[in-house]
Amino acid sequence: MTIWLIVLALNYVSWALLCLAVARHHRQHFGAEASLRRARLLRLGGWLATLAAWVIAVRWHGWDIGSVDWCASWMLTAITWVLLQPYRPRFARWLAFIAGAASLFALISFSSLTLF
Repeated sequence: MTIWLIVLALNYVSWALLCLAVARHHRQHFGAEASLRRARLLRLGGWLATLAAWVIAVRWHGWDIGSVDWCASWMLTAITWVLLQPYRPRFARWLAFIAGAASLFALISFSSLTLF
């Protein structure tokens, strides 16, 4: 269950980063368009978070069920991001920050547990 929450958190972060790379969403959240460098970094971070979530899901359940779990969590987080945008955009952004920090903390703690 905890691994699935990490996959959910990483997918939510990936959606947030990919959407904030779009000029309209960046303007909605920060009041100005992103520079070309910032947009590229946001896009790169979003795709890396997506890839990390997919790798974790596939390592957890294998190719057959892990890919399905990843797709389900990716769609669930997409729906969450889209539904939060019109009503609570600041909350959506903070939730992405919290999800990213929590997934990073969980990955570091899990990796340290497997080392010892």
